[in-house]
Amino acid sequence: MGRTGALESALLDILGRDGLVTGEAAAAYAIAEMTPIAVARPSTVEQVAEVLRLACREGLAVVPWGGGTMMGLGAPPRRYDVALDLRRLDRVLEHEPADLTCTVQSGVAVAALQSRLAQSGQTVGLDPPLPEHATVGGTLAAAIAGPRRYACGHPRDYTIGMRVVLADGRVTRAGGRVVKNVAGYDLCKLYIGSLGTLGVIVEATFKLLPLPRATASLAFAFAAPQAACSVSREVWRRGLPVTAMWLQREGGPYILFLELGGSPGAVARSVAMASELAAAAGGTPAENASPRWQEAMASPARGDTLAVRLSVLPSRLPEALESLAVLGPELTVAFPTVGSAYARWPATVDARSVAGQALHMASALRGTAIVHAWPSASPPPADLWGAAPPAASIMRRIKELWDPRAVLSPGRFVAGI
Repeated sequence: MGRTGALESALLDILGRDGLVTGEAAAAYAIAEMTPIAVARPSTVEQVAEVLRLACREGLAVVPWGGGTMMGLGAPPRRYDVALDLRRLDRVLEHEPADLTCTVQSGVAVAALQSRLAQSGQTVGLDPPLPEHATVGGTLAAAIAGPRRYACGHPRDYTIGMRVVLADGRVTRAGGRVVKNVAGYDLCKLYIGSLGTLGVIVEATFKLLPLPRATASLAFAFAAPQAACSVSREVWRRGLPVTAMWLQREGGPYILFLELGGSPGAVARSVAMASELAAAAGGTPAENASPRWQEAMASPARGDTLAVRLSVLPSRLPEALESLAVLGPELTVAFPTVGSAYARWPATVDARSVAGQALHMASALRGTAIVHAWPSASPPPADLWGAAPPAASIMRRIKELWDPRAVLSPGRFVAGI
């Protein structure tokens, strides 16, 4: 029996026939033309631990897989033997409406969780693109936050506990299930955004928010980003009950989208105030504008577009957007109060040249940029993450301590981690 047969046999013993995918079907889990030998689909935390013990013992490389909406983020793995599909871990384990907390398994789709919480008039501060596919675990691993970040904050702000399986199969806990966790290091913040290189998130506990009683959506068109960003800052300064806000451009004007939520009276007053602010800055209603922020932020494992994510000081975002426009993106989405932007180009663009110019431009503005999605038909450059951060040596040391055999997503993260 060869290596492939031995691996399939061992996984079959752990997972059973329903939990194993092999052969041509495994191609659906390819990353940058790399296809795993097998796909493990555990239905229990114990099976996740058993798969990782096997991988650690046999020197296999494992890449955790959620809904697949962010698998294009990061460099191709140096090795790729097993895809760990976590979508069968899809239970809501605990929901305490009175305490505003819930605990779920990591394979729950974000849209399904939001629908469940909405029955109690609550929501969780997770806002990934394609939420009907994006899983809770994948959203946390990729640290992805959409337009609701303006009101809800980053996913790490609402995650109060986790259960994580380490690379050697040990099952660990971080944080707790109550809002006031005070003991020890907040390891949740270490795992969030680590792109599955430090551990496999199998459960998460969140603090929740009440849903607003009334909502309204507005969109205004501006000729230049400076005016749109000024309105967004003034909306923030006046404390309008904005639940989501983003700026969008598809080669034409800059469209500022505002979503408001609160009491009916507060929403009505805020609609009038926001409209006055926009008109005073030269904005006009853009009633037929279509929101496309999800397209700009999604990063599937295989695609034909180039996308760059840029982060600068919010005060320099208009300058950054004007510089990006020179590079001719087909779609740009920005979050004015955060200072981040996503720009996307079609398959026909010279991806290597454009990405290099975008990363250089971000550096010139004292910001950072990464390649958020790369056309799968082209070999990716070595600097998808941009220049290594000052903390790279510390990050490598943590990886060596957590995962000394480089089992989890080797080479996917910043600085080749």
